[in-house]
Amino acid sequence: MVEEQIEDFVVAEDLDLAWSNFDPFYPLPVNCPFHVEREGKPLNKLTRALLRRHRQAPKYFFSGHRGCGKSTELNRLAADEAINQKFIVVKYSVKDVCDVNNLNYIDVLFSIGAQLYIQYTEAGKELRPELISELEGWKNNIIEKITEDSSAIETSVNGGLKIFFLSIMAKIKSEDITRNTIRETIEPNLSDLIDKINMIIADIEGKEKKKLLVLIDDLDKPNLEQAKSIFYDNQTAITQPVCYIVCTVPISISFTQEFVAIRDSKYFLPNIKLHEKNNRENKDEQGYELLRTFIYKRMKEDLIEKDAVDLAIKMGAGVFRETARIMQISIDNAIERGRNCIIEDDVERAKQEIISDFKRMLSTEDYDILKNVRENNEIRGIEKIGHLLHNLSVLEYMNGDTWCDVHPTLEDI
Repeated sequence: MVEEQIEDFVVAEDLDLAWSNFDPFYPLPVNCPFHVEREGKPLNKLTRALLRRHRQAPKYFFSGHRGCGKSTELNRLAADEAINQKFIVVKYSVKDVCDVNNLNYIDVLFSIGAQLYIQYTEAGKELRPELISELEGWKNNIIEKITEDSSAIETSVNGGLKIFFLSIMAKIKSEDITRNTIRETIEPNLSDLIDKINMIIADIEGKEKKKLLVLIDDLDKPNLEQAKSIFYDNQTAITQPVCYIVCTVPISISFTQEFVAIRDSKYFLPNIKLHEKNNRENKDEQGYELLRTFIYKRMKEDLIEKDAVDLAIKMGAGVFRETARIMQISIDNAIERGRNCIIEDDVERAKQEIISDFKRMLSTEDYDILKNVRENNEIRGIEKIGHLLHNLSVLEYMNGDTWCDVHPTLEDI
């Protein structure tokens, strides 16, 4: 992010700019003035692990609720000075290159190879001519096999390696039939794909005299069954690239028996605790103050009443994106009613809108589970809870004691 773009992030003096500043789906760039630091700086633990000496390149799984700030933290990790002294960093979002609603381990592995090649060559670097020839032969073999079943591919990938990688990724992302053809072609010869990835890694590391670190964002977006297939059923394949890898994973996989496969390599980004376990009346002032800072870095304090701030924080559940979401809806409510300041009623209306969203997603059985979680602040029956963690109906807190609670907008229902 260039300096002039960073300077665009200014504290809003009116509600229109404040609405833009609370975009809930925009990961913050490095050095953004809107960033707030969590207590304990949890990213430091992952950074230390990467900087230690390893006999084999480790694979780390970065978990946390959707919207808790994982993408922003990965942006910061990719720009860390000590990390860049040790590593060539290749960062990308799987959402940008694959269909996260129809994703499997072959898509992920192919995306790693594609991004290694594309990002390295786009930086003006070159791989060894011998390796280029090897990759060209592999590319031609893949094209030949695929075009036996799908003539639509031939013309679009019949070019150089960059065109090949871009075209295959585009078809994996957007074309169901072609995507299946590509998977069926690659899977019987999966070792060839892994070999080519590792050849690219070895060549880059040899030329740059640094290790390679691949950061894969948005791998927490697939549903639980897809995540199990990628990280458990095909864990051996997904960990075969010989570079360092950090990828996001759904929090729901932490509550399955399959979690043991990645447990020792998982790093968790916690939500912000707003009250004590089994005591909702005992506000955690440190958590509230952190989220007040989160809000006031984006808008002037006189644009929102103090009671409205605390209600928005409570309804945001200690999740940054949820807090941004309820603030954005509240701002729109105030603008619609001709006010230049957010009042508590605007936040109450936002709360009702979020409740309506949850009602569309929840089944009768879900309500029974949520009632149990609310009463005990614990999860009982992990096999039934995964989708509720995924859609944020249930939230986990790991600030001290580990416990769970329902999304606060659901308390009344």
